[in-house]
Amino acid sequence: MDIEQLNSDFGIEGQLKFVKGNGGFPFIQVRNRSATALISVYAAQVLSFRPTGEDEDLLFLSSTSYYDVGKAIRGGIPICWPWFGDNAVGLDRPSHGFVRNALWTVAGTEVTTAFETKVRLRFPENAHNDHCWQQAFALELEISVGDTLTLELITRNTGEKSFSITQAFHTYLRIGNIGQVRILGLEGAVYADKLDDDRQKRQAGVLTVWEEVDRIYTDVKNELIVVDAAFKRRIKITAVGSKNAVVWNPWTKKSAILPDLDDGDFRRFICVETGNIAGNLVELPPDSTCRLLTNFEIIRD
Repeated sequence: MDIEQLNSDFGIEGQLKFVKGNGGFPFIQVRNRSATALISVYAAQVLSFRPTGEDEDLLFLSSTSYYDVGKAIRGGIPICWPWFGDNAVGLDRPSHGFVRNALWTVAGTEVTTAFETKVRLRFPENAHNDHCWQQAFALELEISVGDTLTLELITRNTGEKSFSITQAFHTYLRIGNIGQVRILGLEGAVYADKLDDDRQKRQAGVLTVWEEVDRIYTDVKNELIVVDAAFKRRIKITAVGSKNAVVWNPWTKKSAILPDLDDGDFRRFICVETGNIAGNLVELPPDSTCRLLTNFEIIRD
């Protein structure tokens, strides 16, 4: 993509510009009265969001992340679509779908209010291998940068037959210290423990993390709170169109085998993901649309 042309077509004077980012990917820099943000057009991935006056970013981004075509960027908010998880059907297909491993296109930018900027990105339908997905679709992501950060993933079935998807925002939240984090809103919820053969368990009390965790919670509330005591803040996550929440942290053993994480990075992030996964398939008849929306708000303690 030509950066000069992108700025000519979609740049907003004094508020939004395109720059050449890591790996040569086009990045979008947003700076308005409310916040700053950094968005990669590759993978349609928000990499940074910091409200005005905040010292710390909302999002964690690994300093050793890959920026190569076909590879996922470790951090920010990757999009899992049209499936979540590993290759479960024996096909040669990427984990968590193909949209986080490809270049999107810019569909539009606008100033919605004096304090908010919106970016629309569109996935080109031909940017994947037909052997792993043969459905006709249109996929867009709307990103609103203001006092809060809002992402809305919009899927439309443009074909003549129904299909089903799973989907999620795989959010890496930046935290001060994993040992001082509490997640509110999952009390009593049933979850599949991915580290214990998907055994069904029930959350007892407030969730804290002292070891590797990988859980898929079902029928969760539409609002979760991540208490980040080290940074003296709370992160409110509000979801619409989502039935699941995933909590993941690789801890020491798993981190050691992930080349795009530094030693000790596991202490600096927690993944709290929203979406529809596992048994919560989203069915889309022809000419139908589904929306997955998540809003992030930093509340200072």
